[in-house]
Amino acid sequence: MIIRIEELSMNAWPSLQTHLYDGWILRFSQGYTKRANSINPIYSSDANIEEKIKNCEKTYLTKGLPIIYKLTKACYPKNLDKILESKGYKKIDETSVQILNITEDYSLEKVSGLDIEYEFTQDWINSFVECSNTQNESTIGIMTQMLKNIIGDKICVKMKLDNQIVGCGFGVIEENYMGIFDIIVREEDRGQGIGKAIMQEILKEAQKRNVCKAYLQVVVGNSVAESLYNKLGFREKYRYWYRIKNSSI
Repeated sequence: MIIRIEELSMNAWPSLQTHLYDGWILRFSQGYTKRANSINPIYSSDANIEEKIKNCEKTYLTKGLPIIYKLTKACYPKNLDKILESKGYKKIDETSVQILNITEDYSLEKVSGLDIEYEFTQDWINSFVECSNTQNESTIGIMTQMLKNIIGDKICVKMKLDNQIVGCGFGVIEENYMGIFDIIVREEDRGQGIGKAIMQEILKEAQKRNVCKAYLQVVVGNSVAESLYNKLGFREKYRYWYRIKNSSI
């Protein structure tokens, strides 16, 4: 289950470049988000682990990127977390991966004020930029390219109040799963149930398409998001965390 969800989430948030190295997936996106610039050791391998770590370090340093591993309890080899810790890699951003069985655990509520699109239109991207207060043009360009690289079916939702964009989010469908990403509400409009309304609309669209399970990722300790997802019926399946060296993120 862990490996499959990790595969789905990489497809749903694709990097600009991907390099396969003896069972490890190396991802590069010019430094935009740790997920899209990390080493994912999810498959078995044969290479010497010490040599492999050195080669990965060289590759990321050559690209001017911090060296980041994204780890779960299913990573390969099993003792990789301990090996990286001994080499000075710091553990950060432990994250809960949560699953919702839509057909059994979720009952729909009617919501209003929402717009739904099925591609990342410029209007949706502008809404995301506004809600997240992203101003760096290079970052916006990288994000836009990553979104347009998504192959799975998309559900893109934004919400307006008084004709102003106040929040947005999206879901990506692959097989019988939907990943939910970037539920973001404009800072001055938080605490009004907007995030919940956006989540409900995405889930409603998935249910219409007979998708049975939804998954999402939330940093452990984000109590507001954790409370919302718990109320909607999401339950933790596993956790991942990062080991990072030469961090500038």
